[in-house]
Amino acid sequence: MATLFGTLLWRGALWMRGASQRPTFAATNLRTRPTCDVLVLGGTPSGIAAALAASRQGAHVVLLEPTSRLGGDITHAMLNMFDVPLSGNAAASGAIGGGIFGEFYRQLGVAFDIERAEKLFEEALAAHPNIRVIKNARVGRVILEEKRLVGVVLQTLSGCEEIVAAPAIVDASNDAEFAARAGAGYSLGRQNAHPDQKMQAAGLLFSVRGVDWNAVRAYVKGQKAVSLADLKKFKHGAAGSIDVRLEKRGALLRLGGTEGNYAWERGDIIKDYAPRGPNIVILSLNLGRQPQDGSVVLNTLNIVGVNGLDAASRAQARAEATREIPHLIKYLRDAMPGFSAARLHQIAPQLYIRETRHIHGKTTLEVEDVRSDRAFPDRIALCSYPLDLHPYARDDKNKFGPERYEYTLPLGALVPRSIDGVFVASRSLSATYSAAGSARVIPITMAAGQAAGQAAVLCAREGISPHQLADSPSRIAQLQDDLRKAQVNIGDDLARAR
Repeated sequence: MATLFGTLLWRGALWMRGASQRPTFAATNLRTRPTCDVLVLGGTPSGIAAALAASRQGAHVVLLEPTSRLGGDITHAMLNMFDVPLSGNAAASGAIGGGIFGEFYRQLGVAFDIERAEKLFEEALAAHPNIRVIKNARVGRVILEEKRLVGVVLQTLSGCEEIVAAPAIVDASNDAEFAARAGAGYSLGRQNAHPDQKMQAAGLLFSVRGVDWNAVRAYVKGQKAVSLADLKKFKHGAAGSIDVRLEKRGALLRLGGTEGNYAWERGDIIKDYAPRGPNIVILSLNLGRQPQDGSVVLNTLNIVGVNGLDAASRAQARAEATREIPHLIKYLRDAMPGFSAARLHQIAPQLYIRETRHIHGKTTLEVEDVRSDRAFPDRIALCSYPLDLHPYARDDKNKFGPERYEYTLPLGALVPRSIDGVFVASRSLSATYSAAGSARVIPITMAAGQAAGQAAVLCAREGISPHQLADSPSRIAQLQDDLRKAQVNIGDDLARAR
């Protein structure tokens, strides 16, 4: 009786949160009856973009988030800065300012208050009555029909179950968890080139109070250009860190930058710091100020040797990095202008994991695609970011340096080869480990999420699968037109330049 009562409560809760979320589009030939038009798995920034994009196309959407908070790495890893080029031409600006990512970027800027970002995400979703958000969603198993992912089974704490199914699904989890559980092939870390399967260094972000932000900005602005020879003397962070303002002047480079609540120094400050932990790597200071309380988040502490899919490995790495923080702050009080009164404020509850799986998709984004500014025929977003590889071992340096490229993201990189029914829109999309160093950042994954959300609607509306869409030039053209109408820059100028 208790189980039946629990089931009724669970079903009632789902109905109350989304009584109108019955499918809008024609029924498909699936055996499992769709309960919505588009199912989004993961309340990450890319998942939020997918849900909003699908809803704006008239779809009824269910968004499942396994935790109590939306925002992915922003809320759970305290990543309060967007990895965007701070300078560049109009095409790069279009990559930043267009689409759903651009809507949030214009409100938040490069660096921002984490709580404000979370509130904006919540408000954006709440404004769409045809989006049903279910937090603390526990997915017990996935539902497959002939190698096609068609839904998931939710579990309550009391053991009750509820099926949520859709004609097309977007896996926006950071690790492509659901596509992998359904049987999608993938490589781990740098497995496509190295058998050790090592993953990029994880980060532990933390915030400090008592920083003189004006002094920080003045120091960064006053940094002089350096020669290419001098650049080789710096550690990995100077040559390969993110958010680069790059000004080429003959053989001189200016690395680092400042814009509003964001600042990044080129590595001079930390080059003499000696980490205590055996797996700790300190990269150049990447700083994001939170205007609400004046605290400054540091994205600079990295831990190598972490398996981002293993809870024990993550816990061990976080403990080692936590022990390092007091020593690093003490060093910065003496070494970094504006930090003389800095004191620890918060430590992120979770590590910032940069790499785990790389799904084997219909198309694999490769380094040469990035470096040649490739415009794919099935392009769904213009991208602009360096090949930013954080170290795999303590002495690693990024061989690609800080050069920013402009290239496009192909739809085929979101479509797993070995299973149908799902688009992967996260850092785990189909790319070699090196190319993923560029494509893994939030502006690009949000663009992927928006494209996946609109592609999923097209599948639901026409009764086709993601594979059928990816194999149809006419339907790809239709998707591209839909994205252009949504103010997404898909790289047409780049294509015309070819």
